[in-house]
Amino acid sequence: MSKLEDILKEPEFRENGFVSKHIKNSNADPLRAVQSAVDRMRELHDIEDSEFGLLCEKILERLRTN
Repeated sequence: MSKLEDILKEPEFRENGFVSKHIKNSNADPLRAVQSAVDRMRELHDIEDSEFGLLCEKILERLRTN
């Protein structure tokens, strides 16, 4: 399973989670909410600095399409 799939299973990204609510409520910067949540998970999911930005963008894209 990919890091993206693993991260999307975290509570922050599930229905009614922090990031999910942020996107649904059309808050000012949903990418910042994704970055904040993913940043807290860096060690848990072994996220390298070089992949952080693209991973956050892909997560946001996936959340917007679901």
